[in-house]
Amino acid sequence: MISVKNKQTLAIKSMLLCFATFFAASCGSMSTSAAEINGRKISRAELELTITELGDAGQTPVVNGEIDGETVRGVLSALIQGAATEQFLKENGVEITTADRDATRARVVQNNDTSAYTQHLKDLIVELNSGILALERVKAPAAKRAAEMYAAAPASLGVLCLRHLVVDAEATATEALKKFNNGAEFASVASEFSIEPNVETSGGALTGADNACITLAEYQSNFDGEFTAGALRAKAGVAFGPVKSSFGYHIIYVRPFVEVADDISKLLQTSAGVNLLTGFVATSKIKVDSAYGFWNPARGGVVAN
Repeated sequence: MISVKNKQTLAIKSMLLCFATFFAASCGSMSTSAAEINGRKISRAELELTITELGDAGQTPVVNGEIDGETVRGVLSALIQGAATEQFLKENGVEITTADRDATRARVVQNNDTSAYTQHLKDLIVELNSGILALERVKAPAAKRAAEMYAAAPASLGVLCLRHLVVDAEATATEALKKFNNGAEFASVASEFSIEPNVETSGGALTGADNACITLAEYQSNFDGEFTAGALRAKAGVAFGPVKSSFGYHIIYVRPFVEVADDISKLLQTSAGVNLLTGFVATSKIKVDSAYGFWNPARGGVVAN
């Protein structure tokens, strides 16, 4: 989300985004959409207006009329996240209320000097952050529904419950996968093949401090991106790979729902809305105009081409 906590003091004059070097390619694009999520389009005009207003308000660094590409991708990611939140809340029968907006507006005013903000920018920041408050009212799905979601796409619950093994050579990973597919238990295969420390004890399980599962947000923030991408493609109860990461070649196994149901429930009860939204975004159909980069579900944002 666009931050409402800090305000930079840099004074920026009004500028046209197409004047910036970063937009040289995008301004010549035939597309009028910067991105699309589940059919909902985010226009280039909306993105460029938002960045212009952020720059004018001193919230976005502009050097010699040029805007850093990472800044643009960050703002576009926030707009996509906002559209996803709107869709997700509607799907779950939760509305952003006047009370949500009033509470967010008061917080923005308390922590920021908003005198340089346009009304459009104020409204956008309030709406994006009000969605976060509304997420607190989203309930975790019942066990039957959670099992159905997990079977269709494990990541849709916003948590991942994995075992894995990692080896140096792709051929070795393929050999390990074949052994599992022939009926061996994954933990025993991991103990036999994996070069990971303590695998004999862990059986290749990737776990939280007191849970057999880890939130998808943590994978997106702290794990190797190629590994997370592979985990997102894996199906429950089926070993997937080989997946190459910076650590070697992995075989990834999403643990069956019945094995981790209680652990999933504990994570969702703690923060159902946030976790489920992360899963919703990761399993949504998101397209980004190549002039800006591409959507990377393993990172949960727009990244450079």
